[in-house]
Amino acid sequence: MADDFDRARFTSRLVTRRLGRRLLVRELTASTNDDAWDSFTTLGDGVTVIALDQTRGRGRAGRRWEHARGKGLALSVARVLGCDVRQAGIVPLATGLAVAQACHALGVTAARLKWPNDVLVHERKLAGVLCELRRVPGAGEAVVIGVGLNVRQARTDFPDELSDTATSLELEGSKALIEDAAAEVLNRLEPLWDESQEGDRDAVLEAWSRWSEHWGRWVSVRTPSGAVSGIALRLDAEGGLVLRTEAGLETTVVVGDVLPSDSGLDVA
Repeated sequence: MADDFDRARFTSRLVTRRLGRRLLVRELTASTNDDAWDSFTTLGDGVTVIALDQTRGRGRAGRRWEHARGKGLALSVARVLGCDVRQAGIVPLATGLAVAQACHALGVTAARLKWPNDVLVHERKLAGVLCELRRVPGAGEAVVIGVGLNVRQARTDFPDELSDTATSLELEGSKALIEDAAAEVLNRLEPLWDESQEGDRDAVLEAWSRWSEHWGRWVSVRTPSGAVSGIALRLDAEGGLVLRTEAGLETTVVVGDVLPSDSGLDVA
């Protein structure tokens, strides 16, 4: 049990039916994603793990997620997939959307989405998502959804290499605490999860698109096979990013990271 986490404050803000109701809070852990996997077999679908300090937080593509003790939210949720595993690509998008909506609820109305799963404020990174898929004996396909959200960091709390590219809720004017941020993320994630798994997936993709500023802009995407550039047109039915290249051809990027483009090219 972590004494520094105010469960009463968290619970008073939580309006979910399942998420956050089985909650493990760690004073210190290597990775909340790992803890969620370990707890899934005993506590089941929806178990949620929060850590006040995380030493080996994972970002996408093997990158490290920097965590300031007691100032950043490290949260992971384990869920049984309710859809075909081939459609699991929508989960990071739905989670990023939930985080962006939570940031708005906490007073940071400039939060926007960067494909596939980052939350930015004026090009500074506020939050990221890492989803991991596994087959679990007796449960089928499951996913652990990991969220890293900068909550109370001052500029000096970030490493030098991130001080110009990262931000926090507090730096953007919010007075939210870790408990507030955790509850709001779960409040938004639960209905979006249900919609993406059992409801109208297109509605989730359309909502994600409204929270992104990619459309009509020239973007470069770093992919495992190299950089791909083009004008961002839309998401496809599985959450891939559809681009129109300089040659006028449409191509869909499934895995990658959108990078800032120096071209400045926009289209109507």
